[in-house]
Amino acid sequence: MALAVLVVVAAAAAVIYFSFIGKRVVLTDRDTILLADFTNTTGDPVFDGTLKQALAVQLGQSPFLNIFSEDRVRDTLKYMNVSPDARITRDIGKDICARNGIKAMLLGSISRVGTQYIVLLDAVNSQTGDTIANEQMAVDSKEEVLKSLGPAASRLREKLGENLGTIQQFDAPIEQVTTSKLEALRQYSLGVQAHSKADYANAIPFYQHAIEIDPNFAIAHARLAYCYNNTKKLQASRDESTRAYELKDRVSERERFIITSSYYGGVTGQWNEQIRELETWKATYPRDWEPLNLLANKYTAVGPFERAVKEGNQAISLNPKDARPYVNVGVAYIELNRFDDAKDILRKAEQLKPESTNMHARLYQLGFVQGDSAVMKEQSDWANANRNVEAALNWQAQVAGFQGQLAQADQLNNRAVEMIRDPDAKEAMAQVMLIEATRDATLNNCGPAVQLAKQALDLSREQANLVTAANAYAACGQTAAAQTLIDELTRGFPLDTLLNANWLPIIRAQNELNKGNAAPAIQVLESARKYEVFGDFWPQYLRGQAWLKQKNGSQAATEFKTILDHRGWYPTSTLYPLAQLGLARAAALTGDNATAGKAYQDFFTLWKDADSNLPALVAARAEY
Repeated sequence: MALAVLVVVAAAAAVIYFSFIGKRVVLTDRDTILLADFTNTTGDPVFDGTLKQALAVQLGQSPFLNIFSEDRVRDTLKYMNVSPDARITRDIGKDICARNGIKAMLLGSISRVGTQYIVLLDAVNSQTGDTIANEQMAVDSKEEVLKSLGPAASRLREKLGENLGTIQQFDAPIEQVTTSKLEALRQYSLGVQAHSKADYANAIPFYQHAIEIDPNFAIAHARLAYCYNNTKKLQASRDESTRAYELKDRVSERERFIITSSYYGGVTGQWNEQIRELETWKATYPRDWEPLNLLANKYTAVGPFERAVKEGNQAISLNPKDARPYVNVGVAYIELNRFDDAKDILRKAEQLKPESTNMHARLYQLGFVQGDSAVMKEQSDWANANRNVEAALNWQAQVAGFQGQLAQADQLNNRAVEMIRDPDAKEAMAQVMLIEATRDATLNNCGPAVQLAKQALDLSREQANLVTAANAYAACGQTAAAQTLIDELTRGFPLDTLLNANWLPIIRAQNELNKGNAAPAIQVLESARKYEVFGDFWPQYLRGQAWLKQKNGSQAATEFKTILDHRGWYPTSTLYPLAQLGLARAAALTGDNATAGKAYQDFFTLWKDADSNLPALVAARAEY
C-alpha cells in the first residue's frame, strides 16, 4: 500500500509455474513480485501514485498475492545509494530484484490516445525482461480508469496461476474497497507515502482531504486513526477507528481484518474478539506476517508468553527485515526470565536500525536486571542522541524507584515533564506525571502523589490515565476519589476486557483494604486471575497484603513469591522489593525465623541506597 510494494506469491497447497521463453521457472511461497511505479504519459497528475496504490489494494485481496509494506524496498534503495523515495522504474526495479532474489516484476503504464486512456499491466521476468503475462484495457474517460483496473487485475491474477475459486471469493470491486473518486485516491496515496516513513503528522492532512472528498473511504479512516494514535490524539483515533468499523463492508477482506482487530483492540477493548479476528486473518492469509506479529504483541501482555514467542518467530520467518516481531519475542523472553535470550534477539532487532523506543527501553531494563551498566548507558545515550531525553529520564527514574531512591526518581520525572512541556503534548505530560504519582503512592508519599494525579487528569482524562490515577488514589487511601474514577471508567468502557477483569478489581480491592476488609479484597481479585500478569504485580501484592491482615503467612508468602519468581513481568517495578519485605513478614507470621531473616536481609540489600526516611524501610528496620 505504498509507492514501492513487494507482493509475495504464495502457493498454499500447490506450486505456481510460469513459462519464461520455454523454460519453466518455479515460484515457491518464498518468491516475490516487485510492483513498480506506473509510467504516466497522460500529463494528468491525478494518476501519479494513484493507479499503483489501487493495483496494490486490488492484488492484495488475494491470499496468494500478499502485499508487504514498502520497508524492504526502501531499505534496498538505501543500500543502492538511491533515495528511498525514488520512483521504481524498470531499471531500478531490476536492481532491487537482483539484490533480493525476486524473479518477477509487475510494470504498469497509462497513456492517452485521442479521447481514450490506455492502461497496460505487464508482468515480466526480472532477469530477462520477457513478459510472463499482461493485460491491456482502453476506456473513454479518466473516471472509468479505476473501474476498469479491477477486472484487469483479476484477469492478471488468473494468468499468473491463481485458482479461479479464490479469485471469485476475494474480488470486491476496486471502487468499493478503495474509492471511486480519483482525487480522493491520490490524496490517500500521498498520505500512504508519508505514513510509510512514519511521518504520521504529515500523513494526517492527506488522509483528511481524502475523506473530505469521499466520506465513505473506509481504509482512509482506518489509516487516519492509526496516525492520530501515534501522534497522541487518542479520542480522534477512536472516532476514526469507529467510523472505519462502520464502513468495514467497503474494504477488501484483508483490510477488514485490519479495521476490525484495531476497533476491538483500540476502541472497545474486547480482548477475545480481537484475538479471534487476528486468528481468522492468520488462517485466511497464511503468508501475512502482520497478524502473527499482532498476536505476539497481544500475548506479551497477558500470556501465554510461550505463545508470544511462537507467533513472533513465525512473523520473523515471513518478514525477517522488520524489527517489530523481534522486539515482541524479546519482550516475551524477558517475561519468561530468559534474559540472555531476550538480549540476543533484541540485539538482532537493533541491527535492523528501527526507530523503536520500546526496544531500547527493554535493553535498558535488561542491563539493569543483569547488572550491566554499560548497556544501560548505551541505551540512555541512544535516547539523548535521538531527541528522546525524556525517555532516558523515565528509565533512570524507574531504576531509582526500584532502589528506594524516591527523591531522585521524582527529580528525574520532573525533569522529563519539563522536557515534554508543550500545549500539544498534554497526553505525554500526563502519562509521565502519573508514573511519578503511582510510585509516590506505592512508597506512601501520598501528598505529592494525590496532587500529581489531580494535575495529570486536568491535562488528560484518557482511559489509561483514569486507571493510573484511580490506582494512585486507592493506594493512598483516597477511596471516594478512586470510586469516582471507577464509575467514570465503567460508564465509558463497559466492554473493555482488561479494564473490567483486571484493573477495576485491583482498584476495588485496594478500596476494600482501605476499609479493613481483607476477605472481600481477596474475593474481588479472583476475577483478575485470568489476566493478572497484565496488572504490574498489583493483584499478587494486594492479595499478599490481604492475607497478612488475616494472619495467614503461608498464603501471603505464596503471593509474594509469585512476584519474586517472575521478575521479568515488570523488571523495574517498585513492588518487587516490597514483595521481598512482604515475604519476610509472611515468614515471620509462620514462625520461620530463618526464612524471615534472610528475606529481610535481601530487602535491605535491594534498598541499600534507599532514602532513609521511606516508611517501608523505617518499619522494616524496626521489625528486624
